[in-house]
Formats: sequence, structure tokens, C-alpha cells
Amino acid sequence: MVTDKQQIRHYQQINSYGVIGDCHSAALVAPDGSIDWGCFPDFDSPAVFCRLLDAERGGYFQIAPVDTNIGGKQRYIPDTNVLQTTFTGELGRAVLTDFMPVEDLSAWTYRTLNNNTWARENGSCHSLVRVISCLDGEMTLNMHLKVTPNYAGTPATVSLVENQSGVIITSEKQHVGLAILGIRDIDSFSIQCEQGEQDEYATVTASFKLYEGERLTFALGVGRSPRAVRRLVEWDLLQRNFDWELAHTLSCWRKWIAQTEYNGPYKDWVKRSALALKMLSYAPTGAIVAAPTTSLPEELGGMRNWDYRYTWLRDSAFTLYALNMLGFTEETRAFTRWLLHLSYNDGEELQIMYGLRGERELPEELLTHLSGYRDSQPVRIGNEAAQQKQLDVFGEMIDCIHLYWNSGSFDRYGEQPNGPLWMLMRTLIEHVCAHWKDTDNGIWEVRGDPSQFVHSKVMCWVALDRGVRMAQQFHLPADLERWQEVRAQIREDVLAHGYNPVLQSFTQRYEDTSLDASNLIMPLVGFIDANDSRMLATVERTLEKLTDPQGFVYRYRNEDGLNGDEGTFTSCTFWLVENLARQGRLDEARRLFELVLTCASPLGLFSEEVAPGSTLSLGNYPQALTHIALINSAVALQKAEQQQQPSKSA
Repeated sequence: MVTDKQQIRHYQQINSYGVIGDCHSAALVAPDGSIDWGCFPDFDSPAVFCRLLDAERGGYFQIAPVDTNIGGKQRYIPDTNVLQTTFTGELGRAVLTDFMPVEDLSAWTYRTLNNNTWARENGSCHSLVRVISCLDGEMTLNMHLKVTPNYAGTPATVSLVENQSGVIITSEKQHVGLAILGIRDIDSFSIQCEQGEQDEYATVTASFKLYEGERLTFALGVGRSPRAVRRLVEWDLLQRNFDWELAHTLSCWRKWIAQTEYNGPYKDWVKRSALALKMLSYAPTGAIVAAPTTSLPEELGGMRNWDYRYTWLRDSAFTLYALNMLGFTEETRAFTRWLLHLSYNDGEELQIMYGLRGERELPEELLTHLSGYRDSQPVRIGNEAAQQKQLDVFGEMIDCIHLYWNSGSFDRYGEQPNGPLWMLMRTLIEHVCAHWKDTDNGIWEVRGDPSQFVHSKVMCWVALDRGVRMAQQFHLPADLERWQEVRAQIREDVLAHGYNPVLQSFTQRYEDTSLDASNLIMPLVGFIDANDSRMLATVERTLEKLTDPQGFVYRYRNEDGLNGDEGTFTSCTFWLVENLARQGRLDEARRLFELVLTCASPLGLFSEEVAPGSTLSLGNYPQALTHIALINSAVALQKAEQQQQPSKSA
């Protein structure tokens, strides 16, 4: 048997992982067949697998050849989020298929489920399924399961069920069960449980040899109690037809992605980004997480480690904007229903982020017992930025709803413009009218004194602009004269105080000299034309002062009140691509876009940042904002190419 100590291995690169999910939760799978991160039943549940944040203490679930020299090669089954890892040895080949069964995606509509449930409406259980099959020849493999509940902070006990066909691991609050199907067909199968010192951890190891055509299925689920998880392992999981569930899951993902209306350049990249964004949505409520991980560092060994398993209104609005452009509308409908259930009153109570079910309190806690990814501490859960004031979210939310309405999507659902959503928008716009001159913490959640951030003012303008347009287009009740007046005031104010004529660039704050990549959004939201002299100059200053040697863009370079440094922000680099494309600099835009693509995982997934001067991924992964920006820049490249075609033919 392989001992736990022998299983300790070096950290994998952040972007080496494949990701599987069911729009409730997600798991990260390494090329060596190890699930190193998994929070069940929901994205924000305490992790039971967290080797990603502590290679020695954290739990994991690995299925791999005994011969550790046999590496795995990963791929997604086309147009799905079902992952396959193929191991090729001298004596044979085996493939590991990982998926989380999903319901019919077309039936996933907004609804509120009970906290911490992994139970479907029909009574069956959500699960994580791993099928290991021998394709040809033979292969000897190990299964190693180490469950560490509550981020490896809670002791657990382990026991085998009858006939050694499953395992039950329980702790104070989390209960995990593993059912193993197909053992009777495998002569060489053996399994063993080990209880750690003082019940600190529980491990299960198994070894087996597969011959061509043979396979084993490992199905993992969670329960609310030891009794529930025992029933799960001894009955529920054993009764399910996972062949059918795999076929159904493949069909669901393919059915969903087939709705895309995009058929331009980099189509495969756009589709993979769309699939990643859909996987980050939380089906029970329509909320969208920024990423399924926490505390992956923005600098190796640094302290800028944050929990992204929550719903930022900004990131969600950007996500829905990108999906809308590709032809997906159900996600926007679900999210807007979720918004209507939030407490916002006159707009004063609106937060920049919430929990998946609308939770307002997301207190930060440091998990000091975890060493962090490559010793990058602290490991945080929760996010105190939820209490910050960020005025830009009003513009982003209203822009998203405007796009949804302007596309005519609401018609297909029998909705009327003059309804609860318009009442919400009017409330938010009136709040912007009264507070756009306030200071705030800005888009980057600077943890210092509030200031007059240029981007925040621009997005306040967007809120008024979209409100005016919608009121005019649909003849909705509104104080149009006042809204138009405030819209003009904001624009004049930004142009007067947010642009530095000496520096020849828009700046981070009013009357400032610091640059900020968020200003690249200005032409993207229609505040200013991409070819306006001030925007042309801002792009040049960005290229000169906000990029690393390979042309990747930093958010900003001035002090922000936090220790340490960070990498280049990949979403910001995509914003630069979009600006270059809009300015007719198509060759530069395409060259930079394709350079960014080299920073993706082998599966086409992106983290938040890239280490300066390299392609090393940093930050939480996969990152929604990065995939959003990829989609937008690909669409911008397509439009720029179409505009150039007539002139070339002439």
C-alpha cells in the first residue's frame, strides 16, 4: 500500500488543472488524476479537498497508475465540461473520466434551495463521479482518498461499508461517502482505511489491475448526517445508472453551448470560455461566482490572497453581458430575478457582493493551520470587501439589464418593461443622481481611504445613460429631464478632472498622475469614442507605463495600501486588445490577443493574473472576469476584421 507520506508531492501549476462542475460546485483535477480542491455541496461550502492550499495537510482524491512515471494527458470531451485524463504506459492505456452529473440545463431556472443541500428536487443526490477504464492492454492503478473536512480543520473518522464497496467519512459537520461500483468484476481489487493520529485525517487506499474493457466507477457524495451518508453509500449511489447520467450530462452541456450565435475567429476559445462561465453559475439562485477557489496568490509568497467564491455584482454583470452577446439569455433572466430579492431600499443598502443565496455578511477568517499555495499566506475565507462602497456597480448592473431588454430577450419570457425590474432600475438611478459625487473604494477594492475614482464616475454616467435610453425606447415613467442633466454633468466632470493634459491620459483618480487600466473600459461602454484623441493618448500611455516587457497590462502601479506586489491582470490585457481593435490597429490587437492565449491552461482556462515577464498563472482559477474579457475581445476582433474587409476589397 502507498502511505500518505509517500503521496506528498510538489505543487502543481495553477493553470495545470482541469475543472469540472454542475452549477452548484466545482472541483479541480490535476493531470496526475488528483482532485486537489473541492467544496461540497456548494461553491462556498468548506473544502473537503484542499491540497491546493497545503500540499501536506490538505485532502485530495487521486486515481492514477502505480507507475508514477506515467503522466496523464487531459482533454475536455468536445463542447462539454466533462474531463478525461488518459494514462499511457508500456503495457496499456487507461482513461479517467471525471464529471459532476447535471440536470437538464434548460430546466435550471431561478429558485431558492435550502442552504448546503446537494439534493435534487426528485430526491436523488448530486455527486462527483470518476470512471477509470482500461482502453487496451493492462494497467495497475491506485486510488487514494484523503478527506479533510472544514479546510482540514476538523477531525474525521473513516469506516468501510459491507463488502468493501464503499467508504464513509464523518466529522462534526461534514459527512462524505464514496461508493465503488464494479468491484465484483475486478479480481485484484483491495482496499484499506487508515485513521490518522488523534482522528486528524482519514485516508482510504485501494489498488487494482484493469485489463482491456474493464472499469471501475467511484461516486462521491455528501450527506447531512452520518445516517444519511450511510444510506447514500449503501443504497442511493448504487441504484443510479452512471452510464446514463454521463450521456445525459454530455447532452446537456452540448445542448447549452449549441445556443451560441458566435461563429467568428477563435471560436473554440470563445466556446470554452462560455462553458467555464456557465459552470461558475449557481443554479439554485442564478448567482455567479467570480471563481471557485480561494487564496490562490497574486504573488508567490505574498499576502494578496482573497476568497472569490461569492457573487460580485460587477463580475456578474460583465458575465451576463458576454453571454448575451453570444446569444445566451436565460442566465440574465435568472440573475435579475435574484437581484429583485436582494434588500436595496433606496440603493444605500446595495452591496458590491453577496453570498450565493444573497447573504450580506461575509466576514473574513484566516486559516492559519494551512500553509497556503506554495507557502503563500494567509489563507482567507470570507471577504470583507463586501462592506465597501463602489459606485461603479450601479452602472454595470443597469448596463446589463439594458442589454437584456434591448436585445428583446424579455419578450420570449412574457415579461413587460414597466415592471419590478424597472422599479429597481429607477431606484438605483435616483441613488446615482444623489451620490455620484461621493468618494468610494473603486473597481479594484482599494483597502485605503475612499477617493474620487475616475472609473466609478464613468460607470455612474453609464447608469444614467442606459436609464435614459430605456425610458425613451420603452416610454417608461422617469424623471428624464433630471437624468439627462445629471448625465451631462458627470461627463463634463470626468473630462475636466479625470484627464491629465500634461500626462496625456485619463488617470486613476481626479487631479491625479497615476494610471489605471480600468480607463480602458471607457470606449467599451460608450463614454468616449475609441478614436477620440484623449483615448488614443490614454492607450499610448498604457502601453508605455502599465505593461510588462511582453505587453501584458497591470491594473495600476501606484501604492494601494497593501504589502507585496501582483502580476499583470489578464482581463486588463484583453481590454487593451479591444481598444486596439476599435482603433483599427488590428495586427497589434491580434498579436497581443494570441500572446495572451499562451498563458491559458492546456485546456483553455485562465487564472486572474500572470507573473510579470512570464506565462506563469497567478490568482484564483478559473477566473470569470478573464474569460469574459476574452469573449469581448474576440468579438471586437471579429467586428474590426469585418469593417476592414470592404476597404480591402475596394
